[in-house]
Amino acid sequence: MAKGKEFLKNLRRYWFLSPLLGLSSFWVLDVSFRFFYQFHGSTPVFSAYPLWFGIGWSVFFIGITALLPRLLRQIAMGILMLLFSVLTLVHGAMYKIFGNFFSFADMNFAGDGAKFFSWSYLNFRKGFLLCLVLSLCLMGLAIYLVPPKFENRKWRLAGKGVAAFLALLAFVPICWAHGSLSSSDTVWWGTVYDPNADDSIYSEFTNTNRAFMLTGLYQYTFRNFTVSFGLGTRGPEKGELDAYYESREVSGSHELTGVLKDKNLLMVMLESIDTWLLTEDYMPNLYRLQQQSVDFVHHYTPLYLSASTFNTEIASLTGLVPAPAGLPVSAYFTNDFPLALPNLFREAGYSANSFHSSYPSIYSRGSIHANLGFEAYHSFLDMGMEDHMLDSQMIAGYPKMTEGEKFYSFLITYSGHGPYTEESQNISGPHYQAAKAAVAKSGVTGSEANMEEYTLAVAHAMETDAFIGQLWEQLQADGHYKDTVLVFYADHYGKYMSDTEFLCQIKGVQSGSPDLYRTPFFLYAENLKPQKVEKYTSTVDIAPTLVSLFGLEADRRYYAGDDIFGDLGGVVIFPNYSWYDGTTYYSEDYRGDISPEVENCSASVRERNNASWDSLRSNYFSFLP
Repeated sequence: MAKGKEFLKNLRRYWFLSPLLGLSSFWVLDVSFRFFYQFHGSTPVFSAYPLWFGIGWSVFFIGITALLPRLLRQIAMGILMLLFSVLTLVHGAMYKIFGNFFSFADMNFAGDGAKFFSWSYLNFRKGFLLCLVLSLCLMGLAIYLVPPKFENRKWRLAGKGVAAFLALLAFVPICWAHGSLSSSDTVWWGTVYDPNADDSIYSEFTNTNRAFMLTGLYQYTFRNFTVSFGLGTRGPEKGELDAYYESREVSGSHELTGVLKDKNLLMVMLESIDTWLLTEDYMPNLYRLQQQSVDFVHHYTPLYLSASTFNTEIASLTGLVPAPAGLPVSAYFTNDFPLALPNLFREAGYSANSFHSSYPSIYSRGSIHANLGFEAYHSFLDMGMEDHMLDSQMIAGYPKMTEGEKFYSFLITYSGHGPYTEESQNISGPHYQAAKAAVAKSGVTGSEANMEEYTLAVAHAMETDAFIGQLWEQLQADGHYKDTVLVFYADHYGKYMSDTEFLCQIKGVQSGSPDLYRTPFFLYAENLKPQKVEKYTSTVDIAPTLVSLFGLEADRRYYAGDDIFGDLGGVVIFPNYSWYDGTTYYSEDYRGDISPEVENCSASVRERNNASWDSLRSNYFSFLP
């Protein structure tokens, strides 16, 4: 004990190492995270830009904290290190679940998303965790070695002067890197440029993975904050958007235009029902309907930010690319959405209501759905459900779902949600034995943990399928199956499976393939012949397709997608201006030839993305007559 105290006392003689250890702590944290996650971006770990940003910010933190009194300096150094350490863990967890690093734009949905958190989603790279511990130890030693106040006033002033000089000097590499990456011209949706260029990535700052690797932990944090909340940016000019929409070409009329006019519509967004779950053994009711439907076999559901369910909901109801950086969630219940499906159906004389078992406060659905044109949002309380997690109890709301001479009802299921653990036994329990028997017949193999999670996922899907069966029985009983169209689509792929490699195995796709995002989407109508539609589609194509089929009065140029049955379209729009047409997958890793066709398609995707975002930012649709 005495020797330990003596060692610590002698250690204080090396107080001059405190700033070096502190700087090293910040630098190691940044470099190690980028090193262990480097395959998620295209910038090498020791490239100039992230190194200059990392060194600059590390020196700034040490310099600015050195201006504080000793105790406050120690506290500030500890807080900064803990803040960025936690951020790296958040980045790692977000990538594990969503495939993208954290963005402050995700904070719009953080409270609601936290309700579905599970420890099973956390699985960090072990090497990085060791480096994180090293960084914390270095900072702990730096804090311990912070010297007391110098007795000599001149030494104190000299120390403060050096600290202030270092803090100012730190901005030289930061400003150099920022200036080198900043585009001289503001980039708007009408501009065509190389999306893989560093200055393009830095200017847009929408691709979190590439932006992080390009800038490093600290510059990413500060720039992402300003971009996410729209600080220092201007909105688009109305005239620019007018010109774009006037020039945009969309599909014209065809033999199916208006074929569903005046029919009722039940539009069902399925929580986490992926292609590997929609089988005859797992979900016989939904599978049977799929076989009798117009089935869009190449449909894809991209993930936007962390609130993938909510953003798929917005995209399918409005036909717009959701959640641009800098758009607060409040915009969805303050902006005008005259072309959203509920508004259009009500203008056509329909009743329009939405149904989901969660409280209306989740994602502010109560307010947002009213703003989109729904008459009311019906939660589990309104539907008379005893357990909001059980989809089979949603059938209690059937009378309200089919109210009115003509009705449009939007339903969101719940039971498919993860985690697939004992936490949700109320969902899986009643179906567990049936799921176990069905899985045994499937031929799927994996580790014991993966197979248990897989079985629970199937049990969750069976609960959703029970509701589908009840819904179909009711429609047949009252004759509504003849005059009601059923639309089913998934909110996202089965992302709650904790082992991504196993998920790719059971889905039959390769890691990194866009086919991971392929999800069910089909439409049943008594007067439509069952068929398999081979065209490539994504979520934003749903609204314009329904507008066309139901003969609703809307200018489809304002949607980001297109009528699936028309002669144009056929391109899946992914985040970060990526796209897929069944032949070419254009993304940040694209290494193919930039042919005129690829260049034109990329330009079109950029325009459609940015026009949607700029329209949302500026509340453009409030200007429509």
